Amino acid sequence: MAWRQPHHDLGLTRQHEVVRLRTQERLTFRQIGERLECDVKNVYQAWKRGVAELAAQAAEAHGQYLGEQLANLDIAINSLMPQVIKGNVRAVEGLVKLFDHQAKLLGLYAPVKVNATVTDEMTARIKQLADEIAQLEET
Repeated sequence: MAWRQPHHDLGLTRQHEVVRLRTQERLTFRQIGERLECDVKNVYQAWKRGVAELAAQAAEAHGQYLGEQLANLDIAINSLMPQVIKGNVRAVEGLVKLFDHQAKLLGLYAPVKVNATVTDEMTARIKQLADEIAQLEET
């Protein structure tokens, strides 16, 4: 005889269902718990595990894709190299584009965050300096 707790754990088999109900049907955790006849806390835990699993799968797929792209770039770079050595300008241009694409895939072009806030005080100081420079030029 199977014993069933009122607050049973959803387990791996229901993670997919929780993620589907939450993302596709836009149900709340309480609504999902009512539909699956389980505790809201367990629904939330299944949601966290399901999303983490999907993130891991996406990271693995991204890693595989990145590896394939880098391998293809290596083949293309190696095939262009004899033409580059001979001085073929178009081959050099192609090689530069391949290196640029490779650097982007490797994340070498990281965005830079700049805090460029111009205040009225700074603007007034710049105008004052410009006036001082103009006076120096007149003398």
